[in-house]
Amino acid sequence: MTTAIKDLFAQAEALLRQRDIDAAEKLLSDILSEDPKEPNSLRLLGVIRLGQGRPEEAISLLADAVNAAPDFHRANLDYARALFEGQQSQQASHILEPLCPVLHNAEAWQLLGNVRIELGDPEQGRAAFRKAAEVDPLRTRIAQGVRSLSQGRGRDAEAAFRGVLKENPDHVHALIGLATIAMDAGAVGDATRLLKHGQRISPHTDALWRGLARAHSERADYAAAKHAAERAVALAPGVADCWTMLGTVLASALDPEAARDAFRKSLELKTDQPRVMLSLGHVEKTLGNPQASEAAYSRALSHNPLLGEAMWSKADLKTYRFGDDEIQAMLAALKHKDTTEQDRAAFHFALGKAYEDRQAFQASFEHYGQGNAIKAKHEQFPLDDFNTRGADIRRATEQMQPPAKPTGAVTVPIFILGMPRAGSTLLEQILASHSAVEGTMELPHILNYSREIDAGPHGYPGALTVQSDDHWHALGHRYLEETRAFSGNKPFFIDKMPNNFPHIGLVAKMLPQAVFVDARRDPMDCCFSVFKQNFARGQTFSYDLDVLAGYYKSYITMIEHWQRVLPQRVLSVRYEDVVADLEGQVRRLLSHCGLEFEAACITFHQTKRAVRTASAQQVRQPIYASGVGHWRHYEPWLEPLKTALAGLKA
Repeated sequence: MTTAIKDLFAQAEALLRQRDIDAAEKLLSDILSEDPKEPNSLRLLGVIRLGQGRPEEAISLLADAVNAAPDFHRANLDYARALFEGQQSQQASHILEPLCPVLHNAEAWQLLGNVRIELGDPEQGRAAFRKAAEVDPLRTRIAQGVRSLSQGRGRDAEAAFRGVLKENPDHVHALIGLATIAMDAGAVGDATRLLKHGQRISPHTDALWRGLARAHSERADYAAAKHAAERAVALAPGVADCWTMLGTVLASALDPEAARDAFRKSLELKTDQPRVMLSLGHVEKTLGNPQASEAAYSRALSHNPLLGEAMWSKADLKTYRFGDDEIQAMLAALKHKDTTEQDRAAFHFALGKAYEDRQAFQASFEHYGQGNAIKAKHEQFPLDDFNTRGADIRRATEQMQPPAKPTGAVTVPIFILGMPRAGSTLLEQILASHSAVEGTMELPHILNYSREIDAGPHGYPGALTVQSDDHWHALGHRYLEETRAFSGNKPFFIDKMPNNFPHIGLVAKMLPQAVFVDARRDPMDCCFSVFKQNFARGQTFSYDLDVLAGYYKSYITMIEHWQRVLPQRVLSVRYEDVVADLEGQVRRLLSHCGLEFEAACITFHQTKRAVRTASAQQVRQPIYASGVGHWRHYEPWLEPLKTALAGLKA
């Protein structure tokens, strides 16, 4: 290596440490144009390609490095890793078996352990892991924790990370691992504390900023989440995960065009990322680009045919029709040993939709049922607790006297609530077509506030009868500040979280000017549509028809309570009435909100805006009646639900 090439190579290494991969790659390419067999540059460029999800290119480059310098141990180790990731474990083993005793480092032994397990020799794999632990116990425990976390074994992962922290309380990667476990468990506060501790130790670690971005997103603090994600990108612009996190935050903050750009950048840096392709598809759906969305989902499946979520996402476009080959692929995936429970459930839901479109209703119902049964195994809805909480709220608000409406110009939130799949997205699209109304999305703030209040000294709903009007006005001001990024500059904006219906009394105290719209649909049509939907999160009552019926009845009871104690505040709008008399119901809805009639609300399907729900494509079409009475195709299998819902008002 000449002095000039040494200098260029040193610069490339420095750029990689700074995570500026594009610049490092250019320098390495310049070196190789001068000396095509320079082993250090071949090796480093191969490592970059491996990190980009391009194992075939990595294998070629690293093979050239090893051929140029057969005793270059680091190149041999990286070559073995590339072979392993390229699903050539036997070839990787041929390199590692003689290499590991020579190198005797933890990284090499860990890789050999994974290779041996992949080749069907778990006993020898464990022996290699023990060798790794002897050489570098902390690194090995971190690797064990990461592996356990990726396999869904949270307890094992936590034990590994805590073991590292017991010996080194400031081990950043162990802190990140524990924070990830905490967030997965919903303990966002604990995760945030761990990540901030890590930042005090290592403020320039991009993974810590990515973790904080996720934590802030979980709390719907999207401004802070965006700042953290942008900081991660600034620290490591060549790391695909940083761009993925930025895209995720931007998508949550309803900036889908910027999110699309971020996801595309992530895929440029690392091509083999089916879940990022999935996220890109979701963004394209939000933007009203069904063909681009479908293409992204198909691309994800080409990289991972066992990704059930991608098949379900195609089904969730509602307008997509599966071919015979796709149905056979899904049936095969259900039998595959490597298909996860989550993906298995998603395949069942997608098959339910596929057979429904072919009017094979019995097969369709069986798959919907199996999908829900899988999800119910992992998460059950506490219906008794929900009903008890509802009764407590009704007792606490029986004699409710909400504060008088504030005077002067104020921002008016319109809360569309009720059951999912009841036409709430249609009502939002109608209202958002009005010049004075900003459409947003399902905002989590009210649900978060109810949990905060419940953790306070008076509990919830007890605080509703104790705290002063000033206290509630302050909370209302906080809500308006925290949602400002969504509400824009228009005098009205929509909060479309359906699960807010138990908390109408709380909202009325916080925001006396608030408008409430109950999206109502025939009980059978509504409940069965919910049962067919593979919700990403939060609607665990949907997995069982008996629980679903109980939840629906509780919802009706709560709405009737609010309409009695808060007269004229909660307007029920039936989906069937909107279908039958669009203009009449639009005028009624606008009048309730205090809005003048605008013809654009009738031609709502022409309004161009981001829509983030399962009905994204449906509300971009003129009103149609095909969803009315659709449940009757499944009537032979829905008798218990029909009996449970008998007598309820639609």
